[in-house]
Amino acid sequence: MQKMMIGIAALLLSACGAETYQVAPADAFEGISSLGSDTLEPLPGGLNPVDVSFEASPADNAVQWKFTHDNDDIATIVAKIDPNGANASDVTIYYTDGTAPSGNWRNSEARALIKGQIRRLVVEAVDAKLEKRPMDIELKKDVYAQVAMSSIGSMMQDASAAMDEAAASWKEHDERAEAARASLATAQAQAQVGKPMTDLGGKTR
Repeated sequence: MQKMMIGIAALLLSACGAETYQVAPADAFEGISSLGSDTLEPLPGGLNPVDVSFEASPADNAVQWKFTHDNDDIATIVAKIDPNGANASDVTIYYTDGTAPSGNWRNSEARALIKGQIRRLVVEAVDAKLEKRPMDIELKKDVYAQVAMSSIGSMMQDASAAMDEAAASWKEHDERAEAARASLATAQAQAQVGKPMTDLGGKTR
């Protein structure tokens, strides 16, 4: 299997400071490996169309959350464990932009929200798991509120686009139905050509 952490030097440019936990490295890896993509799903606000995948790499002693939209690589967040003696672990959270162009969809905006807000959720999820406590609900609410406020314009654009798409679909449906009715009327008229006509008095002409 290709090592997940190839290119770690680039990630170092966007790393949070390492946090030390009094947990053996093997136990720390087992703990964060259980987090999965459910930790972040569903993403809030204008990030809702973004897909999240999760991968654990024992060879790298790390896990990653990968963010994509329509198969475009938007961003990645990695949590890496480094041993700090036999019974302690240093965990560092890294962020890196994906390879998809910033101009695609709303990639630039999504990256800013993932880096600034969603990474807060990852840090809290790792912290809660290794400290064996529930996640801070207030922090999660704040992240959701921040993302929603920052992306309200984008959500309105998405809603408007969806309404335009629905309107176009109904217009096409109506046009097809009208064409079908016109075609049926033409076929019925052609079928009557050459047939005797009956007037209202019942006489055939």
